[in-house]
Amino acid sequence: MSPFDIFEQLKKGTAVIHRQTEERVPVFRPGFDLEDYVELLERFYGFWTPLETQLSKLRELEHPELELASRLKSGLLSNDLRILGRDPDTVPRCENLPSVNTFLSGIGCLYVLEGSTLGARLISKRIGNDLHLRDGSGGSFFNAYGESVGRRWTEFRNFVTPRVDPDGAEETVAAARQTFQCFYEWLGAE
Repeated sequence: MSPFDIFEQLKKGTAVIHRQTEERVPVFRPGFDLEDYVELLERFYGFWTPLETQLSKLRELEHPELELASRLKSGLLSNDLRILGRDPDTVPRCENLPSVNTFLSGIGCLYVLEGSTLGARLISKRIGNDLHLRDGSGGSFFNAYGESVGRRWTEFRNFVTPRVDPDGAEETVAAARQTFQCFYEWLGAE
């Protein structure tokens, strides 16, 4: 029997909704242009901002090893939008958010947010090459950790692994699934 790995459980437990959510991000579709990109940033901002506000209120996530404040990215989205001529204060906010009220649900939610940062490297390349947007010119969110993205993911894994045991797996995975589901619905909302 192999040892328990919460990240393997999270990956398996969210695979379908993760793929469905990725399919709603239009970056790699033909004809994706600057206007499409700005609209996508607004969708991300409208979801990330209220969700990060919830996470910030969860005292159980206040841990020096996690460094939650350094993982919050709605400020990057706000800056990117301003650089591209949009006012973040006018962007609609998602109200159908995952329930994040325990340490385990917070970790499940962060799994999605941190995982998206890891996966954003491909998007960062695409917008850099095709739209000429980079860190500081409207492409900061998708390049959130720069060259440190792999290290930051490893630090997240190292923080979570000893703190989520098999008894906490169900709640953690359910929160990750719910986060993906809410984001999936938000990306598809008119």
